[in-house]
Amino acid sequence: MEFDRSMTFVRMLGFRLISREDGQCEVHYQPTDEHCNSFHVVHGGALMTLLDVCMSQAARSVAPEMGAITIEMKTSFMRAAKGPLRGQGRLVQRTATLAFCEA
Repeated sequence: MEFDRSMTFVRMLGFRLISREDGQCEVHYQPTDEHCNSFHVVHGGALMTLLDVCMSQAARSVAPEMGAITIEMKTSFMRAAKGPLRGQGRLVQRTATLAFCEA
C-alpha cells in the first residue's frame, strides 16, 4: 500500500503504510542508527513523526479529498523505543474543518 501524497521526509524515514481505512491507520517503521539519539534509542522527533503520520492518514481515510495539517499534538513518552515499531492512528471525531485523532 502506498501513501496518497508524496512525503519525502516520511519516505526518508522508511515508513511503510500497512492499512488505511474507516478512520484507522497502521504504519510500520524500522528505525536505523541515523534515527537514534545519543542514548542509541529512537529520537523523539522520529517517534512524533510516526504518530503524526498515523493520525493524518486515519483522518484522510474517511475524507481523502480533505487535507490534514497538525495544529496541536501532545504526547508522553513512557519508555525508550527501539525498532521495529508499529504505529496505529484512529480518527476520534471529524468536523467540517478539524479532525481529532489519537495514535
